[in-house]
Amino acid sequence: MTKVAISSDNHLDVNRVDLEATLTAQAQYLRSIAADYYFHIGDLFNDFAQTQDYMQQLQQRLAGQTRVYYLAGNHDMMNHASFDQLESLPDAHYLHNRFIDLPGSQWRVIGNNGWYDYGFSQYADQPERVASWKRVYWLDSTAEQPMSDPERMQRVLQQVRGRLLQAQADGRRVLFLTHFAPRHELLAPRPARVNTPRHEKVFEMIQAMLGSDRLGELLESFPNVSYVAYGHLHNRHPALSRGHVTYLHQAVGVRNRRVNEWQRATFIEQWQATLRVLNLSSKNDH
Repeated sequence: MTKVAISSDNHLDVNRVDLEATLTAQAQYLRSIAADYYFHIGDLFNDFAQTQDYMQQLQQRLAGQTRVYYLAGNHDMMNHASFDQLESLPDAHYLHNRFIDLPGSQWRVIGNNGWYDYGFSQYADQPERVASWKRVYWLDSTAEQPMSDPERMQRVLQQVRGRLLQAQADGRRVLFLTHFAPRHELLAPRPARVNTPRHEKVFEMIQAMLGSDRLGELLESFPNVSYVAYGHLHNRHPALSRGHVTYLHQAVGVRNRRVNEWQRATFIEQWQATLRVLNLSSKNDH
């Protein structure tokens, strides 16, 4: 039996947590639940260098017990992250377009940062209009990207397909990790306040940047994919099963003067409450 713990969207800088205290508390809790692996799947900081440093420090504190891995979310990509670096960072704990096999089991964990292709929006057939809005208003427009968003999503799909074909050939059951939403059914319902043309436009533009149904379709086409964990959406989203695939969400979210997405009083309590823990074995999982 291998115990896997998954979290996303900790936003440690936005949430203004004490980093030393948080490192200590997260390490202690992961030890207390005897986690074999801890995966953070995007949006740890608004700076990729800080994300790398934090995960390295957490791994050092958990050496000998819990193995730590991470993906980059769009917030991580905003600073100190070139496109080439995000694609091929020489860090054994960075899981984008890579995989690890869980010892003593048939499980393979495949990671990919993911991206979006505007397909969740009614403006999907107007990519130039969406791209123009994004350049002005969307935070990850500052990230280096030598291609369009739909082209980047196509690259993601090619990478994931290759990893899934390899896992299938190797007889591996798959837990897939990504940052962006892989199905529109996972999105929150349209808020009642979206009731004017201006609100409608902003809402649909934001929807465009949340993920891609094409990733979910690809994952569901492989019978060896059992779990898909994603982040990015914040707030609470229930697990969704589509055929043999169960989609899992575990974002901590943001709490500040303007927004409160937490259901608990403190960061650590919120992190513990949203932490996804899976017990994986060769025959059964819970």
